[in-house]
Amino acid sequence: MKRCQLTILPTVVLTLVGLLAPNRLAHAQSPGYQSPNFYAASQAGGGQFRPPYPASPLAGGPSAAQGDAFMDAQGRPIVMPASYSQNCPGGNGCYGDPMAVDFGGCAQDQCGPHYFDVAIDTIFLQSNDLYGDGALPFSSEGVGGNPPPPNTINPRLDPQGQSEDYEPGWRIALRYDLGPLSVFEATYMGIYDFGFDLTANATDNLFSVFSQYGIAPDPADGVAGIAGLDGADEQNLNYESDLQSTELTFRRYWVGNHPRISGTWMAGARYVRMTEDLAFSAYNRPEFDTPPGPVGSPKVLTGQVTYASENDLVGFQFGGDVWTCLRQGLRFGLEGKSGIYNNRYKFDSTNFASVDPENPQLPEDGNQIAFVAEGGISFVADIMPSWSVRGGYHVFYMNSLVALQNNVATTQYFTGVPIGTNPETLAPALNTQGHALYHGFTGGVEYVW
Repeated sequence: MKRCQLTILPTVVLTLVGLLAPNRLAHAQSPGYQSPNFYAASQAGGGQFRPPYPASPLAGGPSAAQGDAFMDAQGRPIVMPASYSQNCPGGNGCYGDPMAVDFGGCAQDQCGPHYFDVAIDTIFLQSNDLYGDGALPFSSEGVGGNPPPPNTINPRLDPQGQSEDYEPGWRIALRYDLGPLSVFEATYMGIYDFGFDLTANATDNLFSVFSQYGIAPDPADGVAGIAGLDGADEQNLNYESDLQSTELTFRRYWVGNHPRISGTWMAGARYVRMTEDLAFSAYNRPEFDTPPGPVGSPKVLTGQVTYASENDLVGFQFGGDVWTCLRQGLRFGLEGKSGIYNNRYKFDSTNFASVDPENPQLPEDGNQIAFVAEGGISFVADIMPSWSVRGGYHVFYMNSLVALQNNVATTQYFTGVPIGTNPETLAPALNTQGHALYHGFTGGVEYVW
């Protein structure tokens, strides 16, 4: 509430007199003496008077609710340096709002910092930087065209755009008060369902990108394609990726010159983990053989090529948030944080095929400096004294990653040399400068006890 200072000068004079000469005043008073009540200072129109310095009902109890004055032990009025009133000139515009009571009272001062003890969110994120964009189809129904580049008029298992859907995850944040204006915060976030699964079927007529869709000859048996991977009855392409984050943070509250504006500064440690797995598999279906096997017979894996990467980032981050009170019980906030991390990366690949068991690319691991940043906007609405609902849009960025998008090589099997040559010696060097951008919606609840 805004403060209205009343009768400052008489207040100061009475206070000094009461402190300097209490005994003299006591001797000068007659037995019937009554202390002045300064009604003139509270006189209203029409000759009516109000009691001096009425108390808040919450502070003074029933007597204050009835308008009695503050009294000391001797029954004398207590001199107050200032008084507060919702009826001050130029009021805050909230007085008379029937919803103000539901949100803790009527005044902008009561907006204050944004507090909660536990927050739980459902998050929906997508990424345009996961495996798929720019990648070739992994299969062709029938032998493809002449390279370079590898091409097919009947593409199958095309990863383009397959990992760009919004995927659900969850996040939980816990806060513990360390002091009046500081808290310790622990946050965990996880999304495990980025990816896709594609399957193609055609009797003995599916050829893989690794043989340039059947163009690469195999000197071992004089047939097109790579034995075990090509001429398959069924081929499958499966991609999976997850993103996990754990944060331990110290936050310090601040309040702006205007009480509607507040926020926190934060500093802490963070661990981010991103993994990717890609598998191309070829199968023989006995019911498609000549002569055919029993219908429903289990399919037989004849060849498989897999790729895997891990990025484990550990480091420190700094940032903060700022909140503005749109009205009692409704807030809008902005948050941003970033940090420098050590990325412990790993990359591996395997190849299982009947005549060519070598790995397609050499396994590698190492450490490098990486960068992580996160930002977003949020709305919080109070619905009960302890419960609030929240929602927003967030962006999450990482760089200096070993990502499959930049490291899956598929052309080194066909180089004009015998197919038995180890393809890992012909693979490109590992690219360690990938990046990933995630963005999407969040929604959840907060609780204060």
